[in-house]
Amino acid sequence: MNTKICPNCNADVPGVANLCKHCFHDFNMVIVKQKSPLFTILFLLLGMSIVSAIAFGYMHGAHKSSRISVDEETKSIVFTTKYADRTEADRIYFKDITTIEYVKNARPRPFEVAVVTTKGDRYVYKQSVDPLDYQALQLSEVIGKPISEKDNYEAPAVIRKP
Repeated sequence: MNTKICPNCNADVPGVANLCKHCFHDFNMVIVKQKSPLFTILFLLLGMSIVSAIAFGYMHGAHKSSRISVDEETKSIVFTTKYADRTEADRIYFKDITTIEYVKNARPRPFEVAVVTTKGDRYVYKQSVDPLDYQALQLSEVIGKPISEKDNYEAPAVIRKP
């Protein structure tokens, strides 16, 4: 007589039986093999490491403070930026400045005062949501350079229907 072993209780069962006589396991039932959770775990770990790296990079770069000082004694402007791991400073001498730009409708803030050098470099002196007319005039008088006013207003596109 032909026999088979029940996968559920390891009992010997006749080969033609549809059910185990001990545990009533159904031999016609298809057993679905479960997938290993290893790929899911690896995928989640990879995703978390990418998100962590992006968050660390953002936080590392976002912790900065800026300071701008006009030094009339050395006739220069010092732009200092402090990051979490370093400090960067640029000194621009008055003789190297061509104009003071006063920009209206600038982005990200609507008003901006910038210093333009003879090399064409542009350093933002101040940004604000309030007009900076006085600050631009004051900086111009201290440095002795002219003010160049710009308006970056872009009119909305007009769509005409025929």
